[in-house]
Amino acid sequence: MSGNYQLLAMENPLLDIQCNANQEILDKYGLKANDAILADESHKALYAEIVEKFDVVYVAGGAAQNTARGAQYLLPPNSTVYIGCVSDDKYATAMKEAATADGLRTNYQITTEAPTGTCGVLITGHNRSLVANLAAAEKFQVEFLKKPENWSIVENAKYYYFGSFFVTHDGGYASAIAVSEHAAANNKTFGLNLSAPFISQFFKERLDAVIKNTDLLFGNEDEARTYSTAAGWGTDDLKEIAKKLSQLPKGNARPRTVVITQGADETVVAVGDAVSVFPVTKVEDKDIVDTNGAGDAFCGGFMGLFAQGVEDAPRCVAAGHYIASLCIKQVGPTYPKVGEREAIPNF
Repeated sequence: MSGNYQLLAMENPLLDIQCNANQEILDKYGLKANDAILADESHKALYAEIVEKFDVVYVAGGAAQNTARGAQYLLPPNSTVYIGCVSDDKYATAMKEAATADGLRTNYQITTEAPTGTCGVLITGHNRSLVANLAAAEKFQVEFLKKPENWSIVENAKYYYFGSFFVTHDGGYASAIAVSEHAAANNKTFGLNLSAPFISQFFKERLDAVIKNTDLLFGNEDEARTYSTAAGWGTDDLKEIAKKLSQLPKGNARPRTVVITQGADETVVAVGDAVSVFPVTKVEDKDIVDTNGAGDAFCGGFMGLFAQGVEDAPRCVAAGHYIASLCIKQVGPTYPKVGEREAIPNF
């Protein structure tokens, strides 16, 4: 694999089926306006229904893949590689083409046991309800990662970014443990996103096992507060939660940085006892097209600068805010195409 692929991202690759929805369909399927869940039997008909009733847009997604594309926006060519599991179908082909167009190298495991995963993205105003059908994504096997040609990608990388959706299935969880332990043992930087409230509610033990070796922990206000509830901390104060997350047991001596976003409100950063807040540069309402994926984009900007050796939280937050501001001016978790990109500011 040519190029200097220093940033490795892994999680569940999904093709987003995105639409501007209404309260009626949210109610029909028992969905909350701003939430992320795994599909069950009751959601089986949802995907066909939104395609039939709404104008849909297809976007190559999965949270960590969105973040990897955002990071690559700031990085030199051939810097970022993404690993996950897809099927051998048209959705996977579309996803690979979209990733390649954004400069992302993909190394997908191919399964024939299930179709490529999809995610219903139901947008109401500035909220989005995500319903993920993992399908092929949850067929990922740690044995694939451990193949010499794939593990060499892990060994070559210096920075890692995982979404916690990966811990909901055994292959993803085993892979997150393996890579986070490698990072901790080799003094490399491992980034993790809390990803969704349900993960700390139902997969907290697995989540904590990966957090143990996490250097950069990301989440939004809902995910952070749900973790606090699951941990029995008795607080919904984000600064206090960020501090407590930062001080969770750590597998090596390096401090953990915790970054909590709140949409258009200030971003909270904690390292041990030190807590800082960073206001978001507002994008005018008239310029906002779609806020879906803004959190993934923020993490992309943060990781994209951090992976250039800029281990300075204020500057990385500024880069995160910048990439998120580009994302919300577009449809879905996408970024301006090559040739349409503005000069990247100095952060």
